[in-house]
Amino acid sequence: MKESPKALHREGEELRPQTQDPARRAVATAMAKALCRLAHLDPGFSAAKPAGRIFATLILVTCCWSVAALLLLVDTTALAWAVMTLALCLNVFRLWTCCLPEPRVSACPQVNINGAEPVWTILVALYQEAGSVGSLLNALDKLDWPKEKIDLVFACEADDSETLAALKLRRHSYRFRIIAIPTGGPRTKPKALQTALPFCRGRYLTVYDAEDLPASGQLREAWRAFRNGPANLAVVQAPLVIWNERESWISRQFALDYAIWFRLILPGLVRLSHFLPLGGTSNHFDITHLRAVGGWDPFNVTEDADLGARFARLGLTANLIRSPTYEEGAPTFAGWVRQRGRWIQGHIQTVSVHLRTPGRLTLQLGGFGLLAFLLGLTTGPLNAAILFVSALLAIGQTLAGQSDQVLLWVLSMALSQAIVGMAAVLRDGRNSLWIACFALPLHQACQVPALFRAIWRIYLSPSIWDKTKHGAEARPHRLATAEGQHAMSEPQTWIGQQL
Repeated sequence: MKESPKALHREGEELRPQTQDPARRAVATAMAKALCRLAHLDPGFSAAKPAGRIFATLILVTCCWSVAALLLLVDTTALAWAVMTLALCLNVFRLWTCCLPEPRVSACPQVNINGAEPVWTILVALYQEAGSVGSLLNALDKLDWPKEKIDLVFACEADDSETLAALKLRRHSYRFRIIAIPTGGPRTKPKALQTALPFCRGRYLTVYDAEDLPASGQLREAWRAFRNGPANLAVVQAPLVIWNERESWISRQFALDYAIWFRLILPGLVRLSHFLPLGGTSNHFDITHLRAVGGWDPFNVTEDADLGARFARLGLTANLIRSPTYEEGAPTFAGWVRQRGRWIQGHIQTVSVHLRTPGRLTLQLGGFGLLAFLLGLTTGPLNAAILFVSALLAIGQTLAGQSDQVLLWVLSMALSQAIVGMAAVLRDGRNSLWIACFALPLHQACQVPALFRAIWRIYLSPSIWDKTKHGAEARPHRLATAEGQHAMSEPQTWIGQQL
């Protein structure tokens, strides 16, 4: 979106941020509208009507069929071919992303337009994050953007007294607004973001999480992307980098998983179409487009991926930038299962919502867009289901005396996973992740309990948000600080490193 410096300056003057918190009555009204806004725009886009149960039932039936076939020694040839075909499609796509050239840094000249920056809203939804407030404010204070043109907004639950108190204690050092979200409706991050959206005053809007440490130049790179991009560019996504990969086995695998997603999968999806399943943080939006599509869905637990699908369906585009955000990975297996289960649940919800009208979806996305949609959103739940069914089929075929075929299948799957992991590590630049590549199949098998947790949630509590703990609360025995781990984990060359 190309804008002249004079136009940006006038816009920044008109939208000068304020520091006064909105009135309770205004917030309550905004929340009531937030719960039904998307349903009013297009009921088919809203997950207020529970979505995902049919898809979840298909996965559950397939898994049960595999168990029954194992116990009863039923012929599983048809099922095995179906599973192998799905596995082949996902693996071919992942291997194809490894062959793509690494995205280049934009060659557009960086014109000195200091003073013409627009007002930029930074929106953070906090819940039970009192311990993260100080480090988050310090990180946001280091962003390379005029302080008078940052509209910093925290959306907090009204009954979260500890987080609210931690924010108010720091008001003497930082300028921000607090939007206290009243109780009612689902207690989810997208509900808080959607409620806060009418009070955001910036020309652009960025969503961060409580544990984020964004690179200082990230807002400027995002602004440059909007200025040099097309008029229908709605959002740019920054890569997320796990900084505590040396803390535990699961955090190291988590870091490799993120490297694969942000270094390979997302660039591959951008090559295919305009669809991009956004991450839950470090999204930089053109706020006009964000409001036009109805904002976030309060009832979808992966509101980011759903929003990316709606952008693509309505003719808007998404892109990637290189300036990273450092994020804390779940250091315990229990915490990882809760977080991964929510992602799988949300992807199942999102696929089901948008497949309510498959013909319309195909017309809006086109052939490559539909392929990107299916690859991007089914990789999570389908991958976990495929691994579980594959393990059962492998055991059954071994009992039937077909061990050679099983061994070849398992080795080819493991080899392709390791190749993808190594390609991601080469682009990420951290030597500490090499060993994680060989444990990647085991890590992906660990998604099975997360899969069944997701299915359970879809049936019984589709809009319950599984809170991910951070900092000291996430660690049963010791506290690993972001500063120490970040320095220890710093690779020689980060993608988008600010020099």
